[in-house]
Amino acid sequence: MISNETIERVKGNNSFDFLRYFFAFSLILVHFCTITDTEQFWFVTGQMRVKAFFTITGFLVVYSFLRRKSLKVYCWKRILRIIPAYFTTILLCYLIGFFFSTSTFEEYYCSSQSFKYLIANLSFMNFIEPCLPGLFNDNLVGPYVNGSLWSMKLEVLFYILVPFIVWLMRKYNKAYILIAIFTINIIFHSIFDYLEYKTGNSLYHSINTSSPTTIIYFFSGTTILLYFDWFCKHIKWIFPFCLVYMIITFFLDYSFLYYIEPLIFSAIIVAIAYFCKPLNFLQKYDNISYGLYLYHFPVIQVLVQYKLHLYNIYLTFMVTLLITVLIAIASWYIIEKPMLKRKIT
Repeated sequence: MISNETIERVKGNNSFDFLRYFFAFSLILVHFCTITDTEQFWFVTGQMRVKAFFTITGFLVVYSFLRRKSLKVYCWKRILRIIPAYFTTILLCYLIGFFFSTSTFEEYYCSSQSFKYLIANLSFMNFIEPCLPGLFNDNLVGPYVNGSLWSMKLEVLFYILVPFIVWLMRKYNKAYILIAIFTINIIFHSIFDYLEYKTGNSLYHSINTSSPTTIIYFFSGTTILLYFDWFCKHIKWIFPFCLVYMIITFFLDYSFLYYIEPLIFSAIIVAIAYFCKPLNFLQKYDNISYGLYLYHFPVIQVLVQYKLHLYNIYLTFMVTLLITVLIAIASWYIIEKPMLKRKIT
């Protein structure tokens, strides 16, 4: 599936850690501006962050699967990487949320809504019950405990799909399977573009830009991994072309190569990771970006509930960062790192 040269290149120095931090802090800023009703001045949108996240996941997770000794090892590694910290986040929000809730002890801990919240969120179906009794009811964006966790169900779905997709690639040729995936994506978008145009119904636009469409960015990252030798060989013209394309579409808000945008965007992300060497400095340190993603939303919601942003928006943002970073550090050293160190045979 991948050459020995690709294996060595992927294992080499890269700036994926920098990119994870960059997009994690960008996400915090986007959600902070949204929750506090502050004009967003940062150029990285929430949608761009999602695209980058799934590009990196598609590149690295498929690489991890191809390098694992067995399916069992792959599954356990994925489980230990995301489940313990994720479950801890859900349970902590439930346990600690009472102290910020307007509900009584019995109304909060023993209500059907609380049990529904736990079951739905622990099973990654956050949309079924994203709220807890009496918590954040007066906040502008609504009483959502952790609105950033919607993408977790997609990440789990991608992890499950990887062994099946790789099996298909080995059986029928990786190029054919990738072409089929991108063709299905084009057909999907074309159908809903047409329906939106003919009916004017915004529902079709919502479906066309819904979270399941992010899967194409996952497979764009995978595509670059599977053809990484060719990608590196021709990077001198690939990167400038992709960069010019993204700049033009950003300023003109017009995509003249709409259907290959996921590949173009993913090529930029991977190119930055491997060819912007000054950004490699974070690779030697522990990475707490997963914790930043998990905890920032409820932290912002708590601060907004107590109207701190109305006194000083800049101070509120700094307090948000400080609290989130401290919790993320604790999550890494208490939960994530010990789990990742466990040996699997």
